[in-house]
Amino acid sequence: MWTVREQYALFDEILKERIHSLMPRLMKECGVEMWVVISREYNEDPLFKTLVPSLVKNASRTTCLVFCLDRDGTYEALNVSRPNPRLDGFYRQAMNRKDDVFEALNHLIAGKKPAKVHVNISNECAMADGLSKNLYDHLQLALCGSVPLVSAEALAVRWIETRTPRELSLYPAVYRMMMDIVDEVFSKSVIRPGVTTTADVEWEIMQRVNDLGLPFWFSPDVDLQRRGSGDTRMSGAVIEEGDIVHCDVGLVCLGLHTDTQRLVYIGRKGERGIPEGIRAAFKTGNRFQDIVRSHYRSGRTGNEIFASAMEQAGQEGIRAMIYCHPIGTFGHSAGPCVGMYDNQGFVPGHGELVLHEDTCYALELNIAQPVPEWDNQLVYMYLEETIAYTGGQTCFMDDKREIIRFLPADEEERTSP
Repeated sequence: MWTVREQYALFDEILKERIHSLMPRLMKECGVEMWVVISREYNEDPLFKTLVPSLVKNASRTTCLVFCLDRDGTYEALNVSRPNPRLDGFYRQAMNRKDDVFEALNHLIAGKKPAKVHVNISNECAMADGLSKNLYDHLQLALCGSVPLVSAEALAVRWIETRTPRELSLYPAVYRMMMDIVDEVFSKSVIRPGVTTTADVEWEIMQRVNDLGLPFWFSPDVDLQRRGSGDTRMSGAVIEEGDIVHCDVGLVCLGLHTDTQRLVYIGRKGERGIPEGIRAAFKTGNRFQDIVRSHYRSGRTGNEIFASAMEQAGQEGIRAMIYCHPIGTFGHSAGPCVGMYDNQGFVPGHGELVLHEDTCYALELNIAQPVPEWDNQLVYMYLEETIAYTGGQTCFMDDKREIIRFLPADEEERTSP
């Protein structure tokens, strides 16, 4: 585990590489000459936190960051707002204390003469729609129609979804933090059948993430399935022997989000392992994970991946749902989604975005399968793993994705593949 100081130093090292190496490449790819990201204090653009070093928590009055790629290939990252020493090394100061932000920006644009100015307005991507109406109006007034303002959505999405080699190398360690917590709480030290509730486990997870000095990006969900119940996501219930307990958890570290679902079977007295029907259903879930990720190919849209994966699942007799989403800078991040929980079909907008290299996803899905030991009751395997797509293939952040934990009633804990 990194100290706070080490975390901030790593985040800032990564940010410098992203601003000065990744950004010009993405601007060229998207055909953007100038990108203006402007925020007011306490009403920051969602992308603000992805563009400033770790000790800059808020905009200062009005903060304007501008990225310029001239026609000759010259690139600059500029702070067109009040001088801030914490931005030094990341941005070149392009406004003195006596200037007004909009006057300084107008002067910059007049000198650069871009054909268009890209700003964060978007119909499809919430993270790329952070320019407030007030700031948009001020910007329009300052420019007097001298240059058109257009959506920076394509560049914003590529900025959000793309991971650098350094980020990809650190991501598994961030992921492991959350998985270690799951291993700790899915144990006899926390779960006492007949006593512990699913809410108790949720609070235990939250406390342990907090003890690391880290935030969780959504409140953890812990629920269960029980023989004889038609509720496949029982929440707030007391955990009993014979239950399948499920969690959905995620934390944030180094600006990277994790998202994972894991399962534990609570053994009955005398049971020496997980019932074979439950093990078989879990293995079907693993098989479906492999089917879905095998269809991740560069240039394919999320809808194409969804359709081909579901077709193969149908051919193999798997009753399944897919709702994979991009992850990284945000939890439900920008990029191609592959199905949605409430839309198992064509997804307009972000379902039509294409898969790029060096991006990450929550491989989120479920399968349903009859379990003989539960009188052929349909049991759902809700599974989710954070994966990276790089080098033309997917890879798991955690090498333990094949494990479903077994919590025995009367002997030492074991895990079962």
